[in-house]
Amino acid sequence: MLRNPNSIPETDTVIKDPVLDPFFITRSQTGGYTVFEQVVKGDNDTKYIKSLGYPSNFGSALQMVAREKLNEGGKVYDLKSYVERWESVKNSLTSVLQ
Repeated sequence: MLRNPNSIPETDTVIKDPVLDPFFITRSQTGGYTVFEQVVKGDNDTKYIKSLGYPSNFGSALQMVAREKLNEGGKVYDLKSYVERWESVKNSLTSVLQ
């Protein structure tokens, strides 16, 4: 379901970083996480956000983003290329933490 980007409560913590794009993570005041994708649709290029899931912790939220980034585009990979892409996505996310 697409939502207005301004619909995230002001009390939520929003975690955005260029390495996560087009995804971002929020943490509600009640402690739950949500992974969102930023989407542009329509003739007017209207910006929306789409909920992708509700992981139970931050590590699971990062894993969800990594899976989404790994599989975006609907391409066909051989095993070696897919593993190399996984390593690349994983390294891009963990390099921010160093």
